[in-house]
Amino acid sequence: MDTGQQFEKEIIEKLDTLIKLVAVSSHAETILKGKSQKEQIKILSALGLSRNIIALIIGASPETVSVRLSEMKSKTKPLKREEHQDMKEKGDRLK
Repeated sequence: MDTGQQFEKEIIEKLDTLIKLVAVSSHAETILKGKSQKEQIKILSALGLSRNIIALIIGASPETVSVRLSEMKSKTKPLKREEHQDMKEKGDRLK
């Protein structure tokens, strides 16, 4: 990719972010009000906003946003066959 194409790609990405921010800011009161920080992060992340932008919107640090996103990912990962078997064995031992 030459320099001109790279520059164009960066501009398009920044414009996309601005469009998302305008869309969110006009409805932020409605879509985020009464939601927990975790729910707010989930909503804003689903809109494709970066962790830095999410942090600015909700008044948290980018690191906090990263941790919450990581927690959400780990809770949605399906168990591997070995983990499922281990849990089953532990449950059997408790009976």
